[in-house]
Amino acid sequence: MRLEARWVGLTLQHRQVCLDLSEEKRCKMSYAGILIAHYEYGVKVSEAWLPLGVDPSEADDEELIQRLRGALLWQAGSY
Repeated sequence: MRLEARWVGLTLQHRQVCLDLSEEKRCKMSYAGILIAHYEYGVKVSEAWLPLGVDPSEADDEELIQRLRGALLWQAGSY
């Protein structure tokens, strides 16, 4: 089996945020997002997490497109 030098993994991931509202109360919120992980020879070398909103703005969409483009160029060795 040949291992590719570079590859990108995309995963839908939920992250939880915990806020201390007082010493007795805690509020947990969960956010969905896309985890973009970069691998070289099977070892993760970096990752970025982008939140996914239920009503994304045009700027959110553009950032996602640019991050995906950058990840694919990195995979191809052009970045």
